[in-house]
Amino acid sequence: MEPESLQNLGLSKNESQVYLALLKLGSASVNEIARHADVHRVNIYDTLERLHQKGLISSIMKSNKKYFEVANPKEKLNELIDKKEKEISFVKKSLPEMISVYQDSANKQNAHIFKGSLGIKSVLKDILSSKPKEILDIGASKSGLPYLLPDYFKIWDSQRIKSKIKIKIITSSKLPKKLKNRRLQEIKFVNQEFEASSSTLIYNDKVAIFMWIESPIAILIESKELANSYKNYFNLLWEKKN
Repeated sequence: MEPESLQNLGLSKNESQVYLALLKLGSASVNEIARHADVHRVNIYDTLERLHQKGLISSIMKSNKKYFEVANPKEKLNELIDKKEKEISFVKKSLPEMISVYQDSANKQNAHIFKGSLGIKSVLKDILSSKPKEILDIGASKSGLPYLLPDYFKIWDSQRIKSKIKIKIITSSKLPKKLKNRRLQEIKFVNQEFEASSSTLIYNDKVAIFMWIESPIAILIESKELANSYKNYFNLLWEKKN
């Protein structure tokens, strides 16, 4: 038997080595155990004491000298195995609860702020990598992505189309014509006063708010409740008659 086998049952490395050495020796003194177990003598006493407390070894006196012996391996090692099996069984029973706690934690709101062109690209990459069936865009702006990063916008939009991701947009009627005829896109125009220097994209359980200022900022919020709220708001605007 290798020491690792006993370590799997909860014994330390020193305990495993001392136990196996004593198993071979039968009855041995501290010095003999230290030589055969390859454990420093300083650590032998503590190790023997822990094994004794676990009921794996016993001690006897011979000619005023203390000797140690292994307790019945069949009985004692089976006890360790039973204990380990009970621990595993307990973890298995607790697993559904742990998964539920994890899922609750995963559903908590997470918000991140991205700054500058690189930050904007990071959020846009997240949109594509999230593979939503549909993107909802409130307030697509003529001062937004197509003008801030025109080359990147063309690449991003072609990847969106290639991934067959639809986009629905609610925006001002001032939106330039070249942005009105993109594939997999629907647009709902509202009055010109709707125009703003920000836009909000909703996809899956995320809401991305872009502020098209001199140094652009994007706020990405992951929240199922918030995303659903924005989706409801979008749908109200979408169905509203001008």
